[in-house]
Amino acid sequence: MNSVFKIAAVSIAVGVLVLACKLAAAEVSGSTALFSDALESIVNILSSGIALYALHIGAKPADDTHQYGHAKAELISAVATGAMILVAALVIFQRAGMEILHPKPLLKLVGGLGLGLVLNAFAGVFNLLWALYLQHTARRARSPALAADAQHLFSDVLTTIGVLVAMLAAGLLGWPVLDPLVALVIAGQITWMGSKTIMASISGLLDEAPPPDVTARMEEMVREHGAGAIEAHDFRMRQAGRSSFLEFHLVVPGRMSVDEAHEICDRIERAMKQELPGVVITIHVEPESKAKHEGILVR
Repeated sequence: MNSVFKIAAVSIAVGVLVLACKLAAAEVSGSTALFSDALESIVNILSSGIALYALHIGAKPADDTHQYGHAKAELISAVATGAMILVAALVIFQRAGMEILHPKPLLKLVGGLGLGLVLNAFAGVFNLLWALYLQHTARRARSPALAADAQHLFSDVLTTIGVLVAMLAAGLLGWPVLDPLVALVIAGQITWMGSKTIMASISGLLDEAPPPDVTARMEEMVREHGAGAIEAHDFRMRQAGRSSFLEFHLVVPGRMSVDEAHEICDRIERAMKQELPGVVITIHVEPESKAKHEGILVR
């Protein structure tokens, strides 16, 4: 967790550097599209700060008032990130609309516009490299907060590419109207990205099940390590941020001792925790008379 926490902190520093480049690009060029790209980077910094705080809260152990831990703090932070993206989109829509109603000429490519595009390109390359590293770390650490941050950075990179291409064309062709039109496209794109981030995070807050292959592998653990039991049914899993929770009923022969049944449970739990570290497992042991003859048949 310490390494993940440090990466989230570095994301803020990266965001500040990228923002400085993009604000300078918008200033020297006077471009609405470049301003829109810079505005999205402001959201990047804010979302990285929220992710950092969420990681701090999510790392806290369970306590008397939060007996299942604090992992959902990361999902809440992702919702907040998505909301900020939508606010940025509204600001861009407003500025682009005013620019269309009151157009202004573009600076020349050999002057301020060209310098602005170079600065923006540098920021885009730096953003891409960091987004790739952040995505890799988010997958390894199973962190929704870092994943949302990486997703937004990739969105920012795509925006930067679109801005560079469009503004280069606008400068070459002498079409200043492309500037606010590109800004509108950026606003639409980040609106979609913000909505997607919010919906994915809400799904996690509603205790979404893990991917089917994860559940299937956990069920296979019961078959492989449940020798002595009869079946397992009512198998359920849910995710809360980086934490996973699993529960099922394990049917054993009615005359089996408590010690024997407990040994089977321990064997299954050890295997599951090796496969999925950190998973919280609850097994309800039942006698043979409770068998449903469905679910996971051990023998």
